[in-house]
Amino acid sequence: MINLKLEEKEDIKVFVENVDAWIKQIRSEFSEFKGLPAITEENVGNIQHNYELIFELKDQVEELKKELQALKLVQMATLKLKMEEQAKK
Repeated sequence: MINLKLEEKEDIKVFVENVDAWIKQIRSEFSEFKGLPAITEENVGNIQHNYELIFELKDQVEELKKELQALKLVQMATLKLKMEEQAKK
């Protein structure tokens, strides 16, 4: 009977230690979640900035396409003039 009570006390002691360890673990994991809103907010800001950069680059690409088309037209006109000059000779 005494052994049974000692075993129960030991079991209770182990149980209390386990509960304490679980509480410490839960608290530490919960404290990690406190930093998530700041990280999430930063990520949202970075994503928004990336989209802005993408749209700026898209506009620049469109502008370069227009400039390239204009250069092609100038080159074609120049070639046409040269061909007309050669045809006159």
